[in-house]
Amino acid sequence: MHAVKNRFSAFAIHLAISAMIAIIAIILVFVVWYPSPVDKAIGVGDIFLLLLGVDLMMGPIITLIIYKPGKPSLKFDLTVIAILQLAALSYGMHTIFLGRPAFVVFCVDRFEITRASDLEPQSLDKAMQDNNPSAIPSWTGPRWVAAQASANPKRNSQIMFSAAAGGPDWQELPELFVPLTQLKAQVLKKAKPLQELRELHKNHPEALAALSAWQGDEVKWLPLKGKVKSQVVLVNAGTAEVIKIVDVNPWPD
Repeated sequence: MHAVKNRFSAFAIHLAISAMIAIIAIILVFVVWYPSPVDKAIGVGDIFLLLLGVDLMMGPIITLIIYKPGKPSLKFDLTVIAILQLAALSYGMHTIFLGRPAFVVFCVDRFEITRASDLEPQSLDKAMQDNNPSAIPSWTGPRWVAAQASANPKRNSQIMFSAAAGGPDWQELPELFVPLTQLKAQVLKKAKPLQELRELHKNHPEALAALSAWQGDEVKWLPLKGKVKSQVVLVNAGTAEVIKIVDVNPWPD
């Protein structure tokens, strides 16, 4: 009976330590790397929580199974379990970090979410060689930039044919990135009245409720294309300054 109690105590301690590490991981993912509602646009939630849940439980469960006071190899066994658990979590977190939204890029008539792993390496190298500060990937939530055509017509043709064949497009080519303010006139030209979005969602009460905080003509909107879900970017109708991303479908059924 005493051995069983010790075993469950070890399980509880291991679970508590794992839970503290899990809380840190959750803050990193959902507050720092994938701030809401971008996490929904990329679809990181289910994958990350599954990974975290498996990692959180497997270590303590193995501890519950193998823990036996006085066992000669107990310290070694627990050390191996902890190392394997941390290695699995580190690998998962590294993968999620590489897939973080590094940029929200204005392209022609919409915004696109670009993950760090989507960036074309040669284009990124070129942007760094050109000392383009707009092309530096963010480590803490996406940076807002715009993409514009290259000054080199030949390069524009290469990009067009590459994109048509499934290769990287403007939003994945940091060499084309410029400050969002530089394309202010184009953002305002393509932005649409908020009333138009409300009309599109007249049969969707939840969407109308999400938009209810903004009235009048001071706010316009543009689509935001995500990897698994599209949303809406609200901008100031006079300055083109980004106000907020709203979790509303720009192309409702």
